[in-house]
Amino acid sequence: MPPQDKIDYIDRYRAEGFPVCMIGDGINDAPALKRADTGIAMGGIGSDIAIDAADIALVNDDISELPHLLRLSRRMMRTIRLNIAFSMFLNFLAIGLAITGILGPVIGALVHNAGSVLVIVNSAFLLGWKSER
Repeated sequence: MPPQDKIDYIDRYRAEGFPVCMIGDGINDAPALKRADTGIAMGGIGSDIAIDAADIALVNDDISELPHLLRLSRRMMRTIRLNIAFSMFLNFLAIGLAITGILGPVIGALVHNAGSVLVIVNSAFLLGWKSER
């Protein structure tokens, strides 16, 4: 299919309000990869131009991994939101306790560092995460 036809398809679906994901590997896919809401290039067999134009490059070119990657990205966003909420709560609590004089500077620094470690540990759980298929 010529590159312009791919762009026309993407424009038509976007005009109807649908988000568009384009998967490609060649030079002729690069304009469509750039135009789509999300462009995914096949990194192993794909051209450098397609990889540069895409938002995501698959290293091993296994398209069957896309559902897993989508679930992982959703899990990652939940983890980020949880980490932000936790660290903001902990910092506001520590600020409140410091204002009232209950929390000294040294203990405040330890609480802040402990909160940072907890956020890192919570994020590290994503490394071993496997989705249920």
